[in-house]
Amino acid sequence: MRAGLIVNPRSGKTSGKGLVLANRLQGRGAVSIKIIENFAALPELLQECASEDVTDLFISSGDGTIQAIQTLLAERRPFPHLPNLCLLPHGTTNMTAADLGFRHRSIDAQARMLQELHVSERCRRPTLRIANPRDGQPRHGMFLGTGAITEATSYCQRVFNARGVKGNWATFATLAGAVGRTMFSASNPNDPNRFDRPYPISVTANGRPASSGLQLLMLVTTLEKLILGTRPFWGDGDGAIRATVLPYPVPNLVRWLLPIMYGGDGRKGPRGAISLRAKHLEVSTPIDFVLDGEFFSPPENEALRIETGPDFTYIRA
Repeated sequence: MRAGLIVNPRSGKTSGKGLVLANRLQGRGAVSIKIIENFAALPELLQECASEDVTDLFISSGDGTIQAIQTLLAERRPFPHLPNLCLLPHGTTNMTAADLGFRHRSIDAQARMLQELHVSERCRRPTLRIANPRDGQPRHGMFLGTGAITEATSYCQRVFNARGVKGNWATFATLAGAVGRTMFSASNPNDPNRFDRPYPISVTANGRPASSGLQLLMLVTTLEKLILGTRPFWGDGDGAIRATVLPYPVPNLVRWLLPIMYGGDGRKGPRGAISLRAKHLEVSTPIDFVLDGEFFSPPENEALRIETGPDFTYIRA
């Protein structure tokens, strides 16, 4: 077994955690260390790790870099076998690492794991494979959203992340502002400054129509929990992909907000909401999607295909 460390030094608004870890490990020949100086060089860095027989790949970054690495590993297959992944939450947004990442936050604990690889806990999880985005480049991520999710994510990055407010704090501030506006002012579907607008979203799950018409948002993931520890999924079905569609408008948002976000598996959603599990989805909407914090456009004149990607093994502790 051999560990590799990939550091995106720009993750977390240059928090420096990844570089501190890399410096701690310099001179330790048992660890392959790669710094992403130029994102275009990422395929070459992964190929170097493969040629150095890395079996356990530690990623110091946020959600966007994890998505890029998973995409290259799944689509280009530089390794003869997919490496184990250990996600270190060093980015601006760390939703994937919050669910699947390494449990110990201290640099000392992370350095020891890289050197010793005494793994006591692992889990396996498939990716979401976005098969046909408009640019023709398939992607592998863990969380996808559209509708109000796209608008809210864009707002959060512009207003909060750009000012250095990161992670749960930025998400909470965005959510609180949106809920407050909904509570104290009437819905206006023509107001471009509001997230709670109607968006045309039609969904087919495992080949069967699931939802159509005007919706508030759609969430899709293979994670167990999302940002702020939320679990807005309660439906059953055949497949590892979880999907929830909320209607526009959500009747009595204050009444339904906490049950939607934190209720148990047996909960009921508001009228018009759907929540299900599937092996694959087709989503028709003109609205852009957000995948692990990165934006992309749907294909023209056809539905976006969301498939179950390969299983990755994640090192937890």
